[in-house]
Amino acid sequence: MGFRSAGGLLEGQVAIVSGVGTGLGRSIAVTLADEGAAVLLAARNLERLGEVAAEIIGAGGRAVAVPTDVSQPDQCTQLVDRAVDEYGRLDIVVNNGHHQGDFTLLEDSDIDNWANVFAVNVYGPMRIIQSAIPHLRAQGGGKIVNVNSGAVISSKPTLGAYSASKAGLASITKTLALELGRSGIRVNGIYVSSMYGDNVRDWGSSVAEAEGITFDEWFARKSAAEFATGTMPLPDEVAGVALFLASDMSVSVTGQMISANNGQWVEGNQ
Repeated sequence: MGFRSAGGLLEGQVAIVSGVGTGLGRSIAVTLADEGAAVLLAARNLERLGEVAAEIIGAGGRAVAVPTDVSQPDQCTQLVDRAVDEYGRLDIVVNNGHHQGDFTLLEDSDIDNWANVFAVNVYGPMRIIQSAIPHLRAQGGGKIVNVNSGAVISSKPTLGAYSASKAGLASITKTLALELGRSGIRVNGIYVSSMYGDNVRDWGSSVAEAEGITFDEWFARKSAAEFATGTMPLPDEVAGVALFLASDMSVSVTGQMISANNGQWVEGNQ
């Protein structure tokens, strides 16, 4: 179970959340809605968007599903326009969409494939933010949260495009904080670790089968070996960090990258 306040931290505010699927994007959207925000749900999969929208509306919240490919400039602009047309304002932008790349060694990589990764992980968030800035500035401020990855801190072989693009997003986050601070716009990021969900279950099941053990045995071993708490984070738990950065609880925080990782890494100890 993730963070829940007494309710209303974001009452009357409007948020965009990209990369909404079955994992962290869904958790962030539901958490923001639970705290009173109207949420624009963005991703390419309309069926999943509809499911999350129905979940939020069924719980008494407000949500609109907007099919969006963030690699397409016009769709980024249309997403922001839809938020303002639907609700008359925009307060929060959470960039959670991501492209992991093709897991190819750097020496064998195709630059065109790298361009596809950067289109989703860097240029998409940039375009959404550029479209959102005039609206945030006009109402006196807002919050931007860029979901990032521990691959920036501890890269792995075959993750060159992903790590490089996410490092670019981290740099942009800090630059934007300096450029937009006087307009009342705070910009922060989250370095996330592995989180328990569909991807981990699928991957872990394959590894466990190859080793002749159960998924539960593999998962317990991985959690104990890699995380200071002995547990892998849940998307609902990490969503609490996004809520913190999207709310006035973090009014003095900007230009920061917060690691939400159950101690999978401790910065400075790598």
